[in-house]
Amino acid sequence: MAPRHRFELNGETRNVVVDEHDSLTSVTIDDNQPILADASFSGVPGLVSLVIDGHPPRAYVARDGRDFRVTVGDRTFHIAAAGGSKRGRSALGGATDPLGSITAPLAGVLVEVRVAIGDTIEEGQAILVVEAMKMQNEVQTTHSGTVTAIHFEAGARVEKGAVLLEYEPAE
Repeated sequence: MAPRHRFELNGETRNVVVDEHDSLTSVTIDDNQPILADASFSGVPGLVSLVIDGHPPRAYVARDGRDFRVTVGDRTFHIAAAGGSKRGRSALGGATDPLGSITAPLAGVLVEVRVAIGDTIEEGQAILVVEAMKMQNEVQTTHSGTVTAIHFEAGARVEKGAVLLEYEPAE
């Protein structure tokens, strides 16, 4: 399972999946077709060389507080982490999880379970926190429902793809 991220792109929340394919990077935004890119960093800070579908646009990435400004060709985008807290945690949703379950988006330690069996959960709610490589990642729901099972306790080691929680989807 590829790493999943939730970003605000020009104020609109998007689910982004990034995966490696041979020497290329695949980027899928929401449920659109993946974009294959060959990216490399130049010696100039923030400048990224890309080849997308055979075309070589130049990209420049600049920090804007906690967010980023990305310019590709003549288009500029504002990118920010979506949802979650502002305590230095990244937010990961279950974009590819089957309806009714939330899986571990990466291997790590489950450091926080924010719900209990019987709790009602809302779409986009941060319900678990998984720590990997000293970074805490909030796991968010993609659907509303009622929690029916929690398979791990805080402090447990979890593998990528392990079912962490099950819920009955709201109708």
